[in-house]
Amino acid sequence: MATSSAFAEEIASESIASIGDSDHFSYTLGLRLKSTDMAAGADSAKIRPVIGLRYGKWRLGIGDKKTWLGVSQPGNEPSLSYQLIENKDLTIGLSVRAYNVSTGESNDLFENGKNTIRFRALINHKLDKNWGVGIDFTQDVLKQGDSSTLNLGLFYTWPVFSQSELIMNIGGRWATAEHWRNSQSAAQQIMEIIPAKTGIGKLNTGATFKQSMNKNWAWYSSLSYYHDVGANRNFSHSKDIFSGQLGILYFQK
Repeated sequence: MATSSAFAEEIASESIASIGDSDHFSYTLGLRLKSTDMAAGADSAKIRPVIGLRYGKWRLGIGDKKTWLGVSQPGNEPSLSYQLIENKDLTIGLSVRAYNVSTGESNDLFENGKNTIRFRALINHKLDKNWGVGIDFTQDVLKQGDSSTLNLGLFYTWPVFSQSELIMNIGGRWATAEHWRNSQSAAQQIMEIIPAKTGIGKLNTGATFKQSMNKNWAWYSSLSYYHDVGANRNFSHSKDIFSGQLGILYFQK
């Protein structure tokens, strides 16, 4: 397929260009419009900056274009990470990031609330040219209520047009009772005791479309759906959530 080879060639050229340049500095700048709950309309829509830095195996936020092309998600988390292994089929990384416990799933430090430091270990493995799996474990380092989570996901990459791809994913989240209790109560700002249980409490599916316009510019859009399961369905305010993003990016070395 011509579209597949065109996008694969761009990924390959980015990888080749990075060989011998691993100690060079590169950055990414951009803007994104995000909604943490599309049912809330304009009330949940926010414009946020996208910033990425890369030096060798160190990354800040989205990293650079090679990083953006090689992962299954837009990759805009404001985290500081170190890549233990990074090749075309397998990436293993460790990261730390500030996390807003009070806003629950929004992960937005621009909001007021209780913050903590979250440690993350992430593994992405491509099974073949289209299919891949992802596993990540997170831990609340400062013990502010986020506790521990384990996310498992399966994703499929489909080339659509020249220098573009559509990534579809499905997964679930296991977490401690403390995590579910805090994330659910934060959503409604309530203090009542909630009978949360340790286990799988959320399923999700989504799609991300990426389009590289030229060497420096690209844009993406994503849509995600989250569904509470198990004990989380017993929460009086439990509901299915659609979230989305639309962003434009500029890459430079």
